[in-house]
Amino acid sequence: MRAVKAALGLVVVLAAAVGGLYLSDRLLAAPEAGIARPAAADHAPLRVETVPVEMVDFSDSIRAVGTARARHAVDLVPDTGGRIARITFEPGDEVAANDVLLQLDDRAEQADLNAAEATLAEAEAAFARQEQLNRSGSASDAAYQTARAARLRAEAERDRAMVALEDRSLRAPFAGVVGLTDLVEGQLIDATTKVATLDDLSVIEVDFSVPETLLPRLKRGQRIDLTSSAWPGRVFQGHISRIDSRVDAATRSVALRADIPNDDRALAGGMFLQVELVLDEYRRPAIPERALSVEGERNLVMVANGGTAEQVDIAVGQQAGDLVEVISGLDADARIIVTNLHRLAPGMAVEAVPQDVRAEAGTTGSGG
Repeated sequence: MRAVKAALGLVVVLAAAVGGLYLSDRLLAAPEAGIARPAAADHAPLRVETVPVEMVDFSDSIRAVGTARARHAVDLVPDTGGRIARITFEPGDEVAANDVLLQLDDRAEQADLNAAEATLAEAEAAFARQEQLNRSGSASDAAYQTARAARLRAEAERDRAMVALEDRSLRAPFAGVVGLTDLVEGQLIDATTKVATLDDLSVIEVDFSVPETLLPRLKRGQRIDLTSSAWPGRVFQGHISRIDSRVDAATRSVALRADIPNDDRALAGGMFLQVELVLDEYRRPAIPERALSVEGERNLVMVANGGTAEQVDIAVGQQAGDLVEVISGLDADARIIVTNLHRLAPGMAVEAVPQDVRAEAGTTGSGG
């Protein structure tokens, strides 16, 4: 009897479980009251902005570091020693060629010149008398030749005295800018004393090196662009003026020298400069960087083609600002989609609007 009751209880439990599952399935399948069914998907074309492919100037270049130097630079030293009578320059002055920069005490040399000129005057007078007597036959040839030799010696002594006097003045060998000096008037100096420096800063020369592999592509006249931390944002331009005839065996590099116009004296000798040597220049198609997407080794861009978004696989090169060089894979008349890229998929219907037209209308598209 107990077994029969247990069996009946199990049947009741199983029946309740089956009934509960059935009712739950019916309730879940039935639509809930007051909740609307989702509307059908909107198949209207997606509005996007497009830009044309641009033709941009690109360059094939290499970077290096260079050192600036004045085209002409010299340490000024006197030709002889003596006491400084006058300093005629201030550090930083621009001087012309042959300007007197320093004058030594020249009283002794001036006296020697006066004496030499007096001796020469006597010798010339004696020679004139002997020459007249020789013509009239009243003097021998020996006396004439002696007077002539005396005159020549007097001229040589006069010339020597003039050189000695000139050596008491230090002159600028070329036009340039004078550097600092520690000398003062009245100071005694010798022929090894450095007076100052003189630099011709009208043109700056920049020395730098590039790998030997570039030797076949190097030629005089190639353009270089230079930047300096002293002048942020400014680019100096120049051209290759000299190419070394040898390759450095230690570094396997070729030494180059470039000339940089320096009319405003912005550059000075010894400055450290970043150099960009332009090896080649060319024009190539370019697209905005924001339109480009990368998947592994693929570079992809969306173009509007007859109301449909089409994905194009392209090869890219250098970057110029916010534009990327396109080497291949893109037609020149393609319209590049630059907005709503996150909502686009290949084959999707689009309404393409040129970005410049939308900008004029004052509308704003959503960014990709």
